[in-house]
Amino acid sequence: MRRASLIVSFLIVMSVLAGAQEILVRKKPDPSVPPFGVMLKRSVVNVELQCKEGNLLKSGAGTGFLAAYYDPRLPKGSAFDYLVTNRHVAECWDEHNHPRDVQSLIIRVNAKDGSSRRLVASPAAWRVPADDSVDLAVMPIVLPNDALFTVIPVDDFATKEFMSNNQIAEGSPIILSGYFYQFSGERRFQSIVRQGILSMVPDEPMKTTTGKPGTVYLADVHIFGGNSGSPVMVTADWVNVGGYHLLGVVSGYYYEDEDFNLEIATTVKGTAHANSGVAMIVPAELLKALLDGPELKGVREAYLSQAASAAKQ
Repeated sequence: MRRASLIVSFLIVMSVLAGAQEILVRKKPDPSVPPFGVMLKRSVVNVELQCKEGNLLKSGAGTGFLAAYYDPRLPKGSAFDYLVTNRHVAECWDEHNHPRDVQSLIIRVNAKDGSSRRLVASPAAWRVPADDSVDLAVMPIVLPNDALFTVIPVDDFATKEFMSNNQIAEGSPIILSGYFYQFSGERRFQSIVRQGILSMVPDEPMKTTTGKPGTVYLADVHIFGGNSGSPVMVTADWVNVGGYHLLGVVSGYYYEDEDFNLEIATTVKGTAHANSGVAMIVPAELLKALLDGPELKGVREAYLSQAASAAKQ
């Protein structure tokens, strides 16, 4: 009996030592691969707007990021790239959720030489969901060759099926990057990275930032003006660092009014008494549905058809 006990103890000790040895010989990080937060910052751009309200011009700003729709019919390494943000950013909503007349749209992206570029875009290029509870807007975009950016592939979206299969739920770690209005950068666009947890996955509709009931997630992460449109990445507790998928898009947060009631605010207008630290997220599945919709799908199919015809000539 004593001999058996000693054998078990020996095996336990050897197991612990083996685990310790595995930790001791773990490979050093590859300096050629940037940390995940740095890569996430490269997916983010600054959306700058000039909007008309009556006879006045109003300035607006928010966050956008780059999503890539890969298709096997495209040349290797190519994708259809889309700029993603919130509908309330793209349409420059006022405090009553009414769109303003957008006079100009500038997309600020970083370049490989350490500077940034301001690209003029057409406000008419935005596409929004038919469901007006979904606070999303996308547009096709082609960045200059000297742009320094990272795309988030549609295949890396955390759909409901993916979340269920990978045990992503309340408590799962999240990380986001977005516009920091206090210092957006002089030579280049400087975005900020913040982290928190997924705090609620409601199984019934909630009031969204559009004022309509719809599907959202809630997150325990402090956001502020300009973070609208920020990509939110999530990972399961058991996944190694770097195993992140797009959870969704920041659309607003809850603030406490004078009577300590929680109210929804978009992050474009910072009229909040006390930020509760609870952010509202538009699920990535709704973004995928917009990109898979008939209008954008039709544009992609038309392009691929023309490319195929040109290749035959």
